Amino acid sequence: MPRRPDPTLKPTIVAKIARHLQDTKLEDASVRSLGRVLGTSAYPIVYHFGSREALIDAVVDHLAVGTADRHLAPEASACELADHLVAVFGGLGHPERALAVRLTFELGSVESLDGRDRERRAHRGRVEELAAWCRYHGRADAERAARTAVQAARGAQWAGLVDPEGTDVDAALRAIAGDLVASLPVTIG
Repeated sequence: MPRRPDPTLKPTIVAKIARHLQDTKLEDASVRSLGRVLGTSAYPIVYHFGSREALIDAVVDHLAVGTADRHLAPEASACELADHLVAVFGGLGHPERALAVRLTFELGSVESLDGRDRERRAHRGRVEELAAWCRYHGRADAERAARTAVQAARGAQWAGLVDPEGTDVDAALRAIAGDLVASLPVTIG
């Protein structure tokens, strides 16, 4: 009877796979190839995560610490809005943050093919929290404005991934916040 893997290895597996994915396309990462990265078979991955998708989700969760749990209060100021957008969508100068964004794009582009909606739900959540902010500050078309701002933020992220030297994602996000604030019917601080 084979010996069961040590459950304390799960965070180590996630960290190693995250480092590996820095230079590997998601489509090239199979359970077997990821097992080779660990210097073992696919068994520890299947044991700890159940599937490749669950492992990738764990990597995204690991990389998203500090951004996934951030929320924008409806009464937040203009400065707090800008800081929030930078915290949630920016910071691509850090390799782990850039990897998290890249994986989010890769997962989001194929998830509807396999019946998943994790990235779609996360996207909707960001739109909903920004719409609540817009409504609080008197914007009649809050949903449309929020959707437009989140799509612009995603566009800034994509530009930062495609052209990291030529794109200042954080400045673009602050500009998106500034445009949103400027379009409000009342002046806020």
